[in-house]
Amino acid sequence: MTRRERGLTFTELLTTLAVAGIALSFALPGLNAGFADQRRATTINELIATLHLARSTAVTRNELVTVCPSDNGQNCASGGWERGWIVFADPLGTQTPDGEILVAGPPTESFTIRSDDFARFLTYRPTGQLMIDNAVENTGQFTICDDRGADAAKVIAVNASGKPVVGDHQVDGSAPRCPAS
Repeated sequence: MTRRERGLTFTELLTTLAVAGIALSFALPGLNAGFADQRRATTINELIATLHLARSTAVTRNELVTVCPSDNGQNCASGGWERGWIVFADPLGTQTPDGEILVAGPPTESFTIRSDDFARFLTYRPTGQLMIDNAVENTGQFTICDDRGADAAKVIAVNASGKPVVGDHQVDGSAPRCPAS
């Protein structure tokens, strides 16, 4: 009586690995897009949490609170918000962090965060309402982009009451615009 070995032949093993490799090659682009979406969502949530904190602090302390882009966590800086941001009490409305920095937002990797409306700062009044450079219009938006371009971009619109809302389109209904890579 001969004993027959059980298992895969070399040819069967190679065929199985080839099929698995092909299936994996179809799955990877979807996984990469999913990871990019997750990183973008994290960035959006960090910025929105910062805006909520600034707004509630302005109401709680009954004073102006400013949020501005910052590349060092100490001072306001011009340029994109992706380098980081700071929140500080601004009782005199100077948009200069003279005292306590309430929070410093981290730089974001692989993203640009741009805003024509909030290029330098945004300030919350003690009522929780938004105040920016332009006294006529106190609303604005941030556009968050990555290397996938405008098709994957998200917009955070901040209304005059100071509440941020995430969407796929700009406030005027047009598609988001991302800086050229």
